[in-house]
Amino acid sequence: MKNNPEWTTRWQEGRIGFHRSEFNPSLLKFWPQLNLSEARSVLVPLCGKSLDMIWFRQQGLEVIGTELVKMAVESFYQEQALQPEVKEVQTHRHWQADDIHILEGDFFALPENAVESTVFYDRAALIALPAELRQQYVNQLMRTAPHLQEGLLITVEYDQNLMSGPPFSVQEHEVRALYSPWFEVIKLDTQSMVAASHLREQGVNELVEVVYKLMALT
Repeated sequence: MKNNPEWTTRWQEGRIGFHRSEFNPSLLKFWPQLNLSEARSVLVPLCGKSLDMIWFRQQGLEVIGTELVKMAVESFYQEQALQPEVKEVQTHRHWQADDIHILEGDFFALPENAVESTVFYDRAALIALPAELRQQYVNQLMRTAPHLQEGLLITVEYDQNLMSGPPFSVQEHEVRALYSPWFEVIKLDTQSMVAASHLREQGVNELVEVVYKLMALT
């Protein structure tokens, strides 16, 4: 992900069909099924300018987002009328306002134990990565935030022959292979839906959204 020109270009050209202008319905429906009694903060990897971070703050959680593209981070704080404090921290730039922190930079360069969150939310991170990076992503997630106990993961499934991605189709067997060394993987929901317009333009008319709860192995 380091200095990835494709993602920067997507933001510059406004090709951010993955961004939602409202809270994610699956988040609202399934987040309460997690055991959050001890959670103080939530990690949101590859967060973009997701409004879901605002929802987490409304629930009383501190938010730790990570994002490669500076424009995405700037847009988030501007659109939320927040005035962030910005500091250079090791390999990343740390933005913070109203207990919403975003670490701007390469996710794969985050230091070990950089994040103390016990819960994470992944709606658009895993499916943003090609197959050859997904195991590395999960390994880095656990290296950066080794105290994770639970997570909510949302993926999509479709005929990958129709489109190269992103978003990429990630099948259940791969999700289980990626996460099972650390978590029990529980499938909560499967929902067929009409693909967004930017996907239909590339030949993907329908896709399946799958929601998983991840619980740390004891």
